[in-house]
Amino acid sequence: MNVLTRRRTGPARTLRSWAVPTAAAAVVLAGGGGAIANAAVDADAGAGTSVATADGHGPDEYGMTMGNHAGHTSSFTYNHGFYCDTRVSAASTTGCEAGAAAEKAPAKHFDPLFITVPLGFTAKGLDCPDKLTCVDHPMSLDMTRLATALAPLYKTTPEKLKPALENFTTPGHDHFITTKNKGRAEWWDVQVVGVTDPATYRAIQKHQSWKYLNGLIKAKNKNVVGPIPTNMFLFFAAH
Repeated sequence: MNVLTRRRTGPARTLRSWAVPTAAAAVVLAGGGGAIANAAVDADAGAGTSVATADGHGPDEYGMTMGNHAGHTSSFTYNHGFYCDTRVSAASTTGCEAGAAAEKAPAKHFDPLFITVPLGFTAKGLDCPDKLTCVDHPMSLDMTRLATALAPLYKTTPEKLKPALENFTTPGHDHFITTKNKGRAEWWDVQVVGVTDPATYRAIQKHQSWKYLNGLIKAKNKNVVGPIPTNMFLFFAAH
């Protein structure tokens, strides 16, 4: 189940769709059987949520997504914008990137959030669908640090791929956690796991478990890459 509304902060505080396209041109890695496609999008769409503050915080909104914990579905409730450590260089408008860990976390205590991303194919039933931005998530990421690894998958060179990865639309993904933190809201350290095979991805979705996903990683499954660190944290309560 995907909740398709979010509540903005500020005077208006009106309900609106929280699934919006990014405000930049980007490469769509998850579509077209691995083909690279330029996604032309409206530069004014969601302008209020595309850029973080100087200290790396996104705007506070309220909403829900779904996630996975210990073989079961979990609901995530958000009321605080994302955080991306500005000490880590990023070309994205959000200041968020994949490929290097944050140098300073937003809190002393946090837990990992593993997000699985289909690479080279389209997956159904994602917690955050392709070309849509979930509540309190960044709309784009700098993924240039991953250009060398991604280039062979899309039959191009890192040099050709990098410009499109600088402000890359946050890809569709699923969420996996190792604890519910007793239902208490906290910051979650985002780590990415790329999956290059549809059948493998469906099996991961079926098991709904970090234990299963981690088993594939430890077994060095050829279709699973990661976890890849990011400078990004999300804030939510898991139930």
